[in-house]
Amino acid sequence: MAPESVVEHEMKLSRRTILHTTTAIAGFGILNSKQGQTQLTSSIDLQNPEDNVVAFAKLAGSLKPEAVHYFYSGTIYGMTPEESHALFDYSGVMKFVWKPIGDNSYRYRMFDIGYFSDLLTGSPLDDFKNPYTNEIIRVLQPRAGPYDFLAKPQLLDWRQSGDQLWISNSEGIQMPNRLDPKDWPLGSTGKMINFRYIFGYRGKLSDIEDEERTNVSSLQFFSELSPWYPFLRMGQRPGFNYWSLQGNKINSLSDVAPETLAYIEKNEPGFFENDQPWIETANAYSPVSYTHLRAHETSLQLVS
Repeated sequence: MAPESVVEHEMKLSRRTILHTTTAIAGFGILNSKQGQTQLTSSIDLQNPEDNVVAFAKLAGSLKPEAVHYFYSGTIYGMTPEESHALFDYSGVMKFVWKPIGDNSYRYRMFDIGYFSDLLTGSPLDDFKNPYTNEIIRVLQPRAGPYDFLAKPQLLDWRQSGDQLWISNSEGIQMPNRLDPKDWPLGSTGKMINFRYIFGYRGKLSDIEDEERTNVSSLQFFSELSPWYPFLRMGQRPGFNYWSLQGNKINSLSDVAPETLAYIEKNEPGFFENDQPWIETANAYSPVSYTHLRAHETSLQLVS
């Protein structure tokens, strides 16, 4: 099956993670053009739309056809009106396959693989004790993509501090929940699901200005407010998950944490070498994923 159609997001920022939304939105925010733009002194003219796309492509990806990878990690929290808990950590790698397509524009495709891990040991989780329900539950490890995006010339909202240059965006997304609460009273949080993403990149202005470089080092930051993950079996209990993740563009596999590298090589061999590591992925908020997760239980337990 072919990937979803290209999303012309006018320089959409990429994540995420992506990890659990429908392909149409892919968990990425749209960068708003020139909102309170900081005035910069640079050989890169960020009042010029074409220089904007060059700066963004260098920072987030590459000016030439190639794959770039980001190693990232962080913590997912649970929040209710009464209490909050750090639930588990998360580590993963995002692959972005960049390609110039003419007219000073670039197309890039994202693949994302990672795992929820124990807060103390860092080991991938098979089971997890939900601190809100005290239930021992199986963990659904995510895999996301392919998602296609288009970066084209426009003015973006850059920020600067000395030689540091960064760009970020926040976006709220609402969509119908593919898990009907009538059929999935514990896996579904309701008829609609809402997400709020904050995502961005940071790097050195001097690196971006270097005309010899097509791909510069960058840091990645991401936070998200999302409905309860289905495998937590929280139903419509008030509350949400909060994600806090940070990462960086890697230069070699040695930049990936050994345990994360081992997980990916075991579960998705060839991920780093292959520009198309898989064709399609079931959404974590889909009946397919949730049914697979609960397949070891009886039908009564599935809906109780």
